[in-house]
Amino acid sequence: MADNIPRCNHFVLRKKRYCKMSVKKGQQYCGEHQIASGTPNQLLIPQKSELCALWIENNIVTCYAHNLEKHLKICNSRETTPEAFISKGINSGDDNNTDNTYNLLSTYSVFDIKNTVSKVNQIYKRFIEGKISKKILSHKLIEEEMSKPEYGDNTKKHLKQASAILQLLNEYDMIKPKTCYIEFGAGRGQLSYWISKATESNTGSTVLLIERASPKHKRDNKLAKTIDQVQRIRADIADLILDKVNAIGKTENIVGVTKHLCGEATDLALRCLGNIRENKDKLQGVIFSFCCHHRCRWIPYTGREFFEENQLSKDNFNIMCNMASWATCGTGLSRQKQASNEAERSKQNERDIEIGLNKEQKEDIGRKSKNIINWGRLVYLEKLGFKCALHYYVESTISLENVCVVAHR
Repeated sequence: MADNIPRCNHFVLRKKRYCKMSVKKGQQYCGEHQIASGTPNQLLIPQKSELCALWIENNIVTCYAHNLEKHLKICNSRETTPEAFISKGINSGDDNNTDNTYNLLSTYSVFDIKNTVSKVNQIYKRFIEGKISKKILSHKLIEEEMSKPEYGDNTKKHLKQASAILQLLNEYDMIKPKTCYIEFGAGRGQLSYWISKATESNTGSTVLLIERASPKHKRDNKLAKTIDQVQRIRADIADLILDKVNAIGKTENIVGVTKHLCGEATDLALRCLGNIRENKDKLQGVIFSFCCHHRCRWIPYTGREFFEENQLSKDNFNIMCNMASWATCGTGLSRQKQASNEAERSKQNERDIEIGLNKEQKEDIGRKSKNIINWGRLVYLEKLGFKCALHYYVESTISLENVCVVAHR
């Protein structure tokens, strides 16, 4: 049976065929492919449609004429008045050092890697060995939530981490009235949600969520949100001045928290807290759980002074960031293949043989590299006047990124 429905005349190169969408009477292209003949990047404006003036340079967006005025108010390309608490790059580290290049491990010689491995073993033994304590706690509020049958294993893993962090706040006496809890890299705000629930009876306590993206399904939307109780700021941590945030000025205590804040964002958050001036005496403590050490960078890294004092260079740092992934990256084999073929699981590649490390040794060096990077951050916090400790806050079966730093007065 012949198909008499008019189809779009746009040829889809990837599929090597014409688009199969139907078109309106008198049109050659569907709504997705309304392009002018011979100019593939220029939009053909349909009847009753107009180009958004803010996108006119790119010629990529149309909207209906009757919606144009409303669209211009929300268009992502519109000029916005910068907030008072935003200053570009204020927490980014050394302004005079612009070399923030990062090299892959494959670009370093075997000699450089072996030299760094030797330094890792020495520094770890000197400063860290035996100093990371196991402090696995849980909070009653979240434990009750986890007893619900609808939660799967993956959801429970996240809840257990939030439970442990919440109880650490309690253990170190950071749950107080008139306290502003700042979650950096808040994402959907699960940790902030539970902090808010645990502190809702505390007079004057507030929760401030910092996140540069705008994720859907935010947990803080489920709270009885008022400007005094819960506030979400969409900003890059690198640009944030906490002294100029209203919620900070209204509180008596400040506590910073993170749950798996990625790579260099942890250092940006530490600098953000360290750059507090007007409200410096309010800062009571932080609990940061670490993540993604392979994404740390030298310029924002808060432990540079510790590294330099121990003859660790920027190249040593970059190699350690690369080696940190050895602790978490696994073998690349499926669970079934690992279980059925132990020899394949422990097989060394040519590079590993040159370096002289088997799989278990690589994992050990990876963990040590992570914790040396973490220790540099701990030293930074100590120089801000805090008492600090590194803890294993959940079992490695819950998360391989199971170390946090606790800093308190």
